[in-house]
Amino acid sequence: MDLAHGGDNFGQRDALRPPVVVLIPSLLMAFYVWLNLLTTIPYPGKIGLDYNTLGTDWMVFYGAIRSVLDGNAPLIFDGDRFTDFLNTSFAGWLSKPLEFRPWAYPPSFLLILLPFAPLGFFGSYVAFQVVTGGLLALALRSSAAAALPSGALLVAALICPASAINAIDGQAVFLVAALIVGGFGLLERRPYLGGLVLGLLTFKPQFCILVPIALIAAGQWRAFLASGLSALAMMIASGLIFGWDLWIRWFPLIIENLVSPSEKWIEFGRMWGHSVYTCAVLLGAPQRLASWVQLLATLGAAASVVIAFRSRLGTREKTAVFLAATVLAAPHSGPYDVTLLVIAAAFWLMARAAPLPLWCWTLAFLIWLMPLLSPPLLFPVARIAPLFPVLLIVLLLRPRSERI
Repeated sequence: MDLAHGGDNFGQRDALRPPVVVLIPSLLMAFYVWLNLLTTIPYPGKIGLDYNTLGTDWMVFYGAIRSVLDGNAPLIFDGDRFTDFLNTSFAGWLSKPLEFRPWAYPPSFLLILLPFAPLGFFGSYVAFQVVTGGLLALALRSSAAAALPSGALLVAALICPASAINAIDGQAVFLVAALIVGGFGLLERRPYLGGLVLGLLTFKPQFCILVPIALIAAGQWRAFLASGLSALAMMIASGLIFGWDLWIRWFPLIIENLVSPSEKWIEFGRMWGHSVYTCAVLLGAPQRLASWVQLLATLGAAASVVIAFRSRLGTREKTAVFLAATVLAAPHSGPYDVTLLVIAAAFWLMARAAPLPLWCWTLAFLIWLMPLLSPPLLFPVARIAPLFPVLLIVLLLRPRSERI
């Protein structure tokens, strides 16, 4: 081993060790949210937000795949009837009825859910979190060089409050993060495989809109082609397995939601997230103006991805910009999606020269803390949430000579 290089490795490890004033509050906050998970079934809402019960979002996923397999596919495209179906099916599991839980995902998502359907609701809920968490762990470990503390990165991503909320709700952010980190991590060495992985993000369209922009900006034409083929293969496979009627029903529905979303979706869906649109409305902007602000944020996010992927930034830094830009551009996101920002912040810290000043750790801690102050509908201070991905993007794109 090169002794000088080894010394640099140890220095980097020390630089990425958070100070006690940040580490202890971070662990306490993580413990609090995971304790909330453990107490949600017997005592929902006793020590934090009332999550009703565990897996309320997974009820939507599981209810959709079961409905399709049971020959009742049209049900999932009627938000009111589908919500009634969920309330009836899970009456013994819920502490109170769900208000409005529509299915808004493309039929290709059903392919991902299909292997979990035979496990029953609770078994599939647990299995999906374990499997997708494992995929994220593999992606993060492969993204960190041997000299870097990948173990600490794994812990930061998997125990952060946003990840706990993901597990409480039964959401899919672990899979989203795994595909982004793993896909971009493969681009240089195996562009076709990287593109295939990134194409799978179409199962959640709001998180894949920047993928083609990034690949074109990077000149990764093979990966661009592979991502398109991957998305097309998902579409064809889902059509062949579940029937093309699902796609015929889904396309008009998603266009309607984009052009003129229902009041129920805005009230019970978007307004409980922390997108740019939501925060703008809560800060007093009319809905039309908030939509324009969201569009500007999306365009700005796309521009930042172009700048990053045409630059000499390293793979982790480019991925961090993409993660932050994805959260900024998404027309709807929840507190669990802050996991993407936690990973972006970790990559940003890795890219900085040692020693790291306290303000860097403070910023990372505020991002870590964000889900505890969500949703912005209930916590006014959280209405500045979109500033955090913006700040991360600016810090990542600053010339190295200006980084202090």
